[in-house]
Amino acid sequence: MTKTSRSSRVIGARVSSDTKARFAALAARHHLSASTLLAKMVDEVLKTNGETSLDSGVQRSLRETGSGIGVEDRITLRLREGDRALAAERARSRGMKTCSYLALLIHNHVRDAAALPPNELDQIKVTNAQLAALGRQLRTFGMPNTDLDETIASVRQEVEEARKATAAVVRRDLVSWETSEGNRHA
Repeated sequence: MTKTSRSSRVIGARVSSDTKARFAALAARHHLSASTLLAKMVDEVLKTNGETSLDSGVQRSLRETGSGIGVEDRITLRLREGDRALAAERARSRGMKTCSYLALLIHNHVRDAAALPPNELDQIKVTNAQLAALGRQLRTFGMPNTDLDETIASVRQEVEEARKATAAVVRRDLVSWETSEGNRHA
């Protein structure tokens, strides 16, 4: 049996819940965890199939660095009890999948960015377009020498400031995504 260490890696497989339960029962009969039994099985298969070169049949990552070490794009996280449900709830409230929401959080944290979820960015773009249209409509109401003229001018100025502010948020969001190595579809 190979002793597990901090440098060990995970091999995963998707199986039916029935298969998983049967495998766990088999492991329990041998006084092992399912993980330990699977590790023993992998070791035995590798041993009985002889030495295999790492270059024969190993798929390389689509992204590879110049040093030949593949860049890992996927990671597995172990969340603390209750965190997954809370993350799923927050993701749902933002109209996102849980994994996309968590990827966005990580992106924002490690890049010290403030990228918005795509649906929220789309809402800001719509609001910006509506503010621009409202500003155009207000310019058509120019009535010289009246109190209404001053009010309309003030509203027009506030609308333009709001439009510029939302445009700046969209611009910062796009720059945040464009300066990352990843793409927008987390």
